Amino acid sequence: MRAAGATALRGQGMSEYQAANDAVAVEPAAPIYPTFSRAHVLIVDDLLENRLMLGLCCDQFGLSYESVENGREAVDVAQSGRFDVVLMDIFMPRMDGMAATRAIRDMPQPVGALPIIAVTPAAAPGEILRYLAAGMTDVVPKPINPTRLAEALSAVLGKAAVKVRRAGAGRSKGAQRKRTA
Repeated sequence: MRAAGATALRGQGMSEYQAANDAVAVEPAAPIYPTFSRAHVLIVDDLLENRLMLGLCCDQFGLSYESVENGREAVDVAQSGRFDVVLMDIFMPRMDGMAATRAIRDMPQPVGALPIIAVTPAAAPGEILRYLAAGMTDVVPKPINPTRLAEALSAVLGKAAVKVRRAGAGRSKGAQRKRTA
């Protein structure tokens, strides 16, 4: 980002312009995302791209995860009891997200009470009510907004599991751009 007055220096020569520009450069703040301690996520989506995106978000939030391609697989894997939350697509082959949610809700506790967050492009108010009635805990619309996903995860995992850190924290200092004076 450049200060408005820096563009007026263009006629004074590139080196002076560059020096002035470097002196006033302001890096935008990295977004702040939570990290979660010891939470394990089941990602359920038939599209590889969506599983990868949700996996990247989980990585960013410090979550471990496993992924499957449809609701039938989700029901089978959820029985293990090793997950803290499920990110569930709605429209999938073999078994859709609503049917998978109902099947998980029919399982004995604690698996039957597992938080299930719908992740779907179909997030109109009437549709959201249907997902909640099917037993889903929350809805995150696609395309995925990491901040909204973090809010939904924070709500179901509880405040005790959340630590806040800036995106990109933990990178080596050499990988971060330094501001010149």
